[in-house]
Amino acid sequence: MKFTLFSALLILATAASISSCEKSASKDDLSLSERSRPVIATVNYPLAYFAERLSGEFADILYEVPPDTDPAYWNPTDDEVRAIQAADLVLLNGAGYAKWTSTRTIPYEATVITSSSFEGSLIMQQEGTSHTHKSGTTSHTHSGFASTTWLDLELACKQASSTADALREQFPENEEAISGRLEILLTEMRDLDRQMKSVTATLRSTPLVVSHPVYHYWTRAYGLSAHALHWEPMQELGTLEMSELAASQNEQSQLKYFIWEAPPSEENINKIRMAGFINIVVNPCGGRPTKGDFLSVMRNNISSISEAVRQGSSAKTGTP
Repeated sequence: MKFTLFSALLILATAASISSCEKSASKDDLSLSERSRPVIATVNYPLAYFAERLSGEFADILYEVPPDTDPAYWNPTDDEVRAIQAADLVLLNGAGYAKWTSTRTIPYEATVITSSSFEGSLIMQQEGTSHTHKSGTTSHTHSGFASTTWLDLELACKQASSTADALREQFPENEEAISGRLEILLTEMRDLDRQMKSVTATLRSTPLVVSHPVYHYWTRAYGLSAHALHWEPMQELGTLEMSELAASQNEQSQLKYFIWEAPPSEENINKIRMAGFINIVVNPCGGRPTKGDFLSVMRNNISSISEAVRQGSSAKTGTP
């Protein structure tokens, strides 16, 4: 009787152990399955956003540029490059964007240049001066092709469509879902494009001063003209900078607008205002924003322009 009871207990314990192992293996298999989803690598945040929106849950998006680094001038480590090389799909911006891609090997068959459909419309910059974005960073020059293509929201739509084409070709089993998501994304971006056209209409006869030479496609798309400086939002504006600003002014223009890439310091806001300019923030959104996403940043840009236009109208009429 004792032997029989012991045997029964042993059998139960063994069965429980096997069941536990099976459950553990099942969890491990699930984890492995999740880790083995396709990987889509991108060189900037707009492309990462498009890939996230279009892929939904079936892929992981690899975008590892640090928040305080301009993706156009990011220098990835060897490990980061290897991770990108191993991706199932690599989305490039084109127009010379992401300088590191010209010196590292990326698998040709996995690479898509999202601006290839409008490469004949790329803008060549004039030779620029070398500068750094902040103390301790590597200097660079804005020359060659202008590369912030997505600030023309019509071109952004083309880059999103190119991303969708690449995803459908690489992952045909998700074709229907990708197409549906693309339709929604394009509707949202085209609506923002219409809003941007409307809100910038007042600025078309007013020369703008911009803090950085990154607005080429934006000014061309919306019929604007701008003089570019090489300023950072938080840098101290001394006598040299204010003289540079004065030299860029159009004395015939009653209203003057200054465009920043990001919110400037309160001191800089006041200095620009004292110089007779209305401050506007138009964030290019090349890197992942600390808050919101690509579309919300574009909406904020539209709101900033709208508020500046309202201030300009009040100044013109003398109303508060």
